[in-house]
Amino acid sequence: MNKARELLLQNFDQMVSVLQKTICFNTEKGEPAEGAPFGVEIKKCLDYVLQVSKDMGFETVNCDGYAGHVDFVGTSKNVLGILGHLDVVPSKAEEWLYPPYGGEIHDGKLFGRGTMDDKGPMIACLFATKALKDAGFEPASTIRLIFGCDEESGMECMRHYFTKMPYPNVAFSPDGDFPVINREKGIFQFALDCGKLPEGVTIHAGERANVVPSLCTVTSKKQLQVVGNVTESFANGVYTYTSLGKSAHGSTPNEGVNAIHPLLQMLANAYPENATLAFLANKCCDTSGTAWGINLWDCESGNLTCSLDIIRTSENGDIIITVDIRFPVSYTCEHMQSLIEQNSPSFCKLLGAHASEPLFVASDTYLVTTLMDVYNTAMNVNVSPIAIGGGTYSRCLPNCVAFGPLFPDEEQTIHMPNECIDLESLKKMALLYLEAIYRLTKD
Repeated sequence: MNKARELLLQNFDQMVSVLQKTICFNTEKGEPAEGAPFGVEIKKCLDYVLQVSKDMGFETVNCDGYAGHVDFVGTSKNVLGILGHLDVVPSKAEEWLYPPYGGEIHDGKLFGRGTMDDKGPMIACLFATKALKDAGFEPASTIRLIFGCDEESGMECMRHYFTKMPYPNVAFSPDGDFPVINREKGIFQFALDCGKLPEGVTIHAGERANVVPSLCTVTSKKQLQVVGNVTESFANGVYTYTSLGKSAHGSTPNEGVNAIHPLLQMLANAYPENATLAFLANKCCDTSGTAWGINLWDCESGNLTCSLDIIRTSENGDIIITVDIRFPVSYTCEHMQSLIEQNSPSFCKLLGAHASEPLFVASDTYLVTTLMDVYNTAMNVNVSPIAIGGGTYSRCLPNCVAFGPLFPDEEQTIHMPNECIDLESLKKMALLYLEAIYRLTKD
């Protein structure tokens, strides 16, 4: 192991260079093309990572452009899976200090969309595996790094991949927080038709169901009383109001500033007779779900979160919202849907939902205890596994948990402008992944 650690540190600059190149691919979900179900740029990024891995001497498989894997073949039939993704959420370049797809280094940090979520951690795992190989390690279990291409938009990549490939015996996803995440809240993302807006009013915000919107625009023939960080303009008999907020992951809405909220309050104040606006402003802007009557809690994973992430005006003047709810692990998607329907006005219509049941892997399993020991020993601490509201690939297969990459008390930039990875943190996580991979595959 000492030799492997030395090699990993010696190759750190190469690791950073490969990561920079993966960042330069704009892997936001695009139009499907031949061999590229999620867009040409994602395909190019997957091809690049697989070629780098092949050049390292690993076996590689491209699973129809949905995902790919890299194998360091072991002596038994067992497989350790390491699941991460190459796709990213959208970026608005004007909100960034540096180009989101530039891969630039400033003040010891590498900036770019995907540096933490999830290209950086997966490249760290790749180079950790390379260090083990170059040090002469012979794993008992095959080490399989699985690179998905649609984690941010529904995980279709993994559904397809696991129709063609077997599940690993044990697995982890470097796509959450340290120390170990063995509990992931349920996800219920749904679209709701909330009825009519006043005539002459439109509202538009958000692009992704799991991203707190940083920009919202309202047009109205009636002048509104401005509140919050909202600007007003007037042209051709129409007032336009623009609200600026701060993006964040939909599972942690309080870490952002939702640009929709002040404009809904302004509209509700201006049109007090409109039941749709009253419902939206008074019930749907509470990130705990309490005002809506859907707040839940359990001791294993804490409180429900509620994030209103997309809002649109339909052609017939209805307002359509998309809401991202993360609910505690003691409940089910069926329970969540029933609660929403019971506590929404009769004029609201559920249009569709993406639902994912909670994940709960017991703390005393071999996988969790091994990863916890790796972390606690390396960091000289004595902490326990944690729960999150985010959803990782861990819920796509049995016996899988999230392991890093975000360290406790480290700044959270995932899904935010200026996403970045501290290079010292990258080095530290790579060493943790090296030890974890070794421990989980040595016998």
